Amino acid sequence: MITCTTCTCYGLSLSQKPFAFLVCRLFRRRPERGSSLHRPSRRQSERHCQCQALRAELEAKEHHRVPVVNSEGWDTWVPKYLERHCESPLTLERYNTNWKWLSLWLQTQRFHSPRAITYRNALEYVDWRTTFKKKSGKTVGRNTAIMELKLFAMIMGEAVRLGHADANPLVSLKLRRDKSPKKPELTDKEISQIREALKEEPEWMQVAFDIALHTGCRLRETRLPMNCIDFKENKITFPAPKGGEDRAFSVPMPSALRPLFERLRKTKQKFTLEFPFQPSRRWQQFFIKIKKPHLCFHCLRVTYVNRLRRAGVPREAAMRLVNHSSELIHQVYQREKVEDVAQWRDAVQFPE
Repeated sequence: MITCTTCTCYGLSLSQKPFAFLVCRLFRRRPERGSSLHRPSRRQSERHCQCQALRAELEAKEHHRVPVVNSEGWDTWVPKYLERHCESPLTLERYNTNWKWLSLWLQTQRFHSPRAITYRNALEYVDWRTTFKKKSGKTVGRNTAIMELKLFAMIMGEAVRLGHADANPLVSLKLRRDKSPKKPELTDKEISQIREALKEEPEWMQVAFDIALHTGCRLRETRLPMNCIDFKENKITFPAPKGGEDRAFSVPMPSALRPLFERLRKTKQKFTLEFPFQPSRRWQQFFIKIKKPHLCFHCLRVTYVNRLRRAGVPREAAMRLVNHSSELIHQVYQREKVEDVAQWRDAVQFPE
């Protein structure tokens, strides 16, 4: 209990109840109207001012104080859980980025323990996340917030296993996702325009574009160790694709890439390229710069998959070339056109 030495006060213990505030007042009997004691004496006024100053000081300390760390505190176990759970460093990096936003929301809402989380909080997080403006003034979409909530549901599941919560209210979110627009396939004209514009951009962008165009790999996979390029057997090995090292695969080296790899080998560099900070954002800015904001780097993968199909490559071989694990995923990348099926317009005949 916090007390004041200048007058009779009472308050709530700061250690027992978070965000408590001190209630300080003078216990004095209200005098009768017209009494000489109606106005407080000078000494009483000084004591009252001292009490108000003490109260303001303690409220300020309480407002800015650091929360007491306990076994249920998020930062005492969440980072360790993410490290145990993630097998791929890239997955861990993405989860840590999502957790930073979740952690910021937990701090602003003062949810210091998993027991304070409810299903209603999940709905509130979607609204908070989609309206929170970053330094650039931009906000994220609904799908991004839902993706972060799925991670939060995993974290809450671990909280239950550790005994920090009795149940996981986020086990079944059932939140509607916004339909994402399909990434388009690049035309020959667009490819030529992009190559021409890339001449004014850093070399790493030119190298990444050529590797992805001829192999259909993802942006992160264009950073290949030079020792994974076999010039004798004419093959390329992707040591750490999406899914981790267990999904490493090799593909034949496209003839169009051999001159590029030969030039890179002469420079004696260890990797085909080095990424700057936020390479995906650099590509987004590039496409906006050349007035093609509807495009993104992943369109190269869509283009490669569709051109394999039009070239008559069997589906099993195409899936092997782009390292797709299922036919369902492979079909997502396909963009059927009317011209692709024009040859079968009269395949079905009926008697006249």
